[in-house]
Amino acid sequence: MKIEKYGLEELITEELKGKTGEALDRLWEEPWVKAAMDKSDRRREAFIQETAQRFRANSDIIVIVADGALAGLIDAAVSALPAEDGPKVRVFGSTLSPLEYGEILTELQEADFSLIAVSEGEESVPLRGAYTCLKQLLLSKYGPEGAGGRIIAVAGKESRLLAMEAADNDYPAIPQPDGVSAAYAANTEGVLLPLAAGGADIGRYLDGFYDMLASPFWDLDGADYGIARAAYSLRGRSVEEIQIWQKQLRSFGFWQELAAEQRQVKTVRMPVEKILSSEENFRTTILIEEDEEDIMMPYFEGCNQDGSLNMLLKETAEREFAEEDRDPKIKLSVEQMDAYALGQLLAFAQLSNGITEYLLKA
Repeated sequence: MKIEKYGLEELITEELKGKTGEALDRLWEEPWVKAAMDKSDRRREAFIQETAQRFRANSDIIVIVADGALAGLIDAAVSALPAEDGPKVRVFGSTLSPLEYGEILTELQEADFSLIAVSEGEESVPLRGAYTCLKQLLLSKYGPEGAGGRIIAVAGKESRLLAMEAADNDYPAIPQPDGVSAAYAANTEGVLLPLAAGGADIGRYLDGFYDMLASPFWDLDGADYGIARAAYSLRGRSVEEIQIWQKQLRSFGFWQELAAEQRQVKTVRMPVEKILSSEENFRTTILIEEDEEDIMMPYFEGCNQDGSLNMLLKETAEREFAEEDRDPKIKLSVEQMDAYALGQLLAFAQLSNGITEYLLKA
């Protein structure tokens, strides 16, 4: 993963830079970082892969029931990776819309499906509704015994519904680690199991996650993103505009909106016309340099000389970032999105978010 910066110098003061070490020291004590450092987050890797493979083998659709910021993180992770042969993965549960219920129930009625229910704590009304409704559909389609083989719960210590359901109905359940909030759950069972259900190699994903955490990058300029965002907010300029150039990263931007504390974050799909606003935005561009697909285009004015749509997208994003303006900005780019790169990106995001939060509260 590469990081390019523009206009951050005036934001990164010596005072804030000096507090970064304290922020990182605090983060190294967080449960999610400790789990990565001692690799205890791999303790259920074999079980997760085996369960995911069983669900993939007998399902056209795997539904992940979750809500709030955790649902946003799961969706960001699952939708970021290239599509694999196998079942579709749907994240559902952050809604009470009859129309959305009608759409998913119609889709599942004629399909074989399995259910992964994830909750970090006591379940909300939307999550309870989604789980209860989809469990009832499983029971009506497959009967109690058949449904039991198609449900698994990932439940936090404060879970009520999922923990009780698993115990009463003999469904398998695995714990979601205690003390890890939805904003920092990228290496927890609640995210690893949905990723494996989507066909991801979670071993490679965790390798990327570990490598980003252990990188000397953080002792050099890796923390600058977190520092600059905090400084921007402290000056009263609180809008971070996340520019997403590819569809598979859009949910990553929405997760960052949900995960932000004390800051306003909005996601913009690129390319777009210049946004007319009285506010000066901190702009974050996120780009996959080689998308999973490419199309060779017929000639038109402004196209890439080789006809590659992939190259045209990259060139356009680079021109947009290079354009001089007053706004501080940063560009994060990965060469190609795979499980390893996704692990790096989510670890980078969580550490950067943690630094920003610490500096805003200090």
